[in-house]
Parts: sequence; structure tokens; C-alpha cells
Amino acid sequence: MNRQRQTIGLIAMMMLCTFSMVAQTKLRYNLKTGQKYGLNQLSEQEIKQDIMGMSQVIKNTIGGEIFVTITDKKADVYSSDITFSALRFKMESPMFSVDYNSKDSNADLTNPIAKALGFMVGKVFAMKFNDRGEVLEVTGFQAMMDDLAKSYADDPSTLGQMKQTLAQQFDDESLAKSIGMMLVVYPEDKIKAGASWTHTNQSLKPLPLTSNNEYAFDGKTGDVIELTGTGSSATGENASMKQGGMTQHLDLKGGMKYTAKIDANTGWPKEVTQEQILEGTVAVESPQMPAPMEIPMSIKSVTKYTAL
Repeated sequence: MNRQRQTIGLIAMMMLCTFSMVAQTKLRYNLKTGQKYGLNQLSEQEIKQDIMGMSQVIKNTIGGEIFVTITDKKADVYSSDITFSALRFKMESPMFSVDYNSKDSNADLTNPIAKALGFMVGKVFAMKFNDRGEVLEVTGFQAMMDDLAKSYADDPSTLGQMKQTLAQQFDDESLAKSIGMMLVVYPEDKIKAGASWTHTNQSLKPLPLTSNNEYAFDGKTGDVIELTGTGSSATGENASMKQGGMTQHLDLKGGMKYTAKIDANTGWPKEVTQEQILEGTVAVESPQMPAPMEIPMSIKSVTKYTAL
């Protein structure tokens, strides 16, 4: 009887171990050379700030279509070409408004923001990323921004302003960080349903922000992997940015919620939704001001990515 119990216990243990091994999943990008993979982005953002007792609301809509064409793979690193095939930017504020859609053939490109976005559409940049989704480098974007600045050569005043603005907002490294936020970064080891992993992302421009996120593997249904996540973000100590001759000292922090559906065969995102709230203050400093002006601020954003 005891021997039977020991045998049953051994079989049960073997079954549990076998099930555990089967349930382990190695989450990776499995992309084919020569194949094109696309994402559609739509971000809706609401910025509330209180300037000298007056409440101000700014609403931004940011959208675009980005395609990644795999050109090579060596070991676990993909080489690719990336292209923005369409871009959309809409700003509604008490001071001024901008509404640009690259799909609109009548879009007004006299606005510097619209001209910059229009200049980006169709350009090709190079990107390297590993099969976990970590973007290693982007090249060619900074050179394109330099060409954009040169297009203002007949207007020296605007040329100087554009060079300063573009340097503050765009470069190869900042684009790499931005694309890194679109891609899911998978854990190093195999993982089973119900388990989680952490990832830290640092954006540089336009807002220097460090995000510490925890993601959970909820399970797999057919060819779809489901993920959820939460996280916290903060600008960190002494975070600042310069804009229009002013220095803005940032003290913002908040949280994030995340859901994703992933193609189990390729690892490419099918649907991703990120909700983020940041709250705090921005202290504006300028030579023309006797003292820094502190502005309470909140930023709420919902971003959705959908496979194309």
C-alpha cells in the first residue's frame, strides 16, 4: 500500500513537472527577412495647467502609421528600415491651434510644425533591435532633421529657431526611445501564465521621463498572447528642458495601465493600449522674469497601437 502511494505520488509529481515545462513560454519576436510589419498609433492627450490662477486646457491628438521592414538578422539582432507612411497632429489650446494630417492633400504646410511632420513622411531610417524588442539604435533620423532645417535657408531667422527647436525635440536617440515604447519588451527567460516581469524605459525628448513597469503574461488563446501591466513614471531630480529661451524645471509623476494582445507566431503586437496620468508642477525660469513661475500641471493620455 505504501509502495502504491509512493508510486502515485511520483507519477503526480512527474505530471506536474511536465505540465510546468509545457506551460513555459519563451516570448520573442519571430520576424522574417524581407517582411514588412506595421503599427497604427493614436494618442489622445489632455494637459491641464494653472497659470497665475487661470486654468488652461490643451488637447493633443497624435497619430501615425509606421512600417518596419526587416532587412537582416544576425544572432538575435534584427536590422530594419522604418518609415512613417502617415502622420497626424492636432493641438487645441487657448493660444493657438494646429491641425495637420498627411493624408489630406490640401494640408497647410506653412505652419512650421506641419512642415516638419510633412517632411518626415515617407523618409527611411535604419533601426536595430533584438528579438526581445529592445531598440538598440536608430540612424538617419538626425540627418533628415538637419535637411529640414536647411530648407529654411532663405529665412535666417526661422532657420535659427528651427535648428534650436528640432535639437530640443528630435534626434536619433530620442526616436529610438519613442519606438521602444511602441514595441513590447519581453522577459529574458521563459515565462508561464500568471507570471510577471519588469522593464524600465527612459524617454529623453520632449519630456525626460523614467518609467518602471511590471508586465504580466495572462495567458494564450489560440494564436493570441494576452498581457497586462501597471507602472509608475517620474521626471526625476533636476529634470529640465529649454524651450523658446525659457528653462522649464519639471517635477511630474504618475501611473500607467497597460493591456496588449500579441501575435503568438511573430511576437508582433496586434493591439496595445496604454493609459497614463502625470501630475505635479513645472517651474518656468526666464531672464525676463524676476523669479521662477510655478505652474501646477496634469497630463492624461491614452495611446492605442493596432497592427496594420
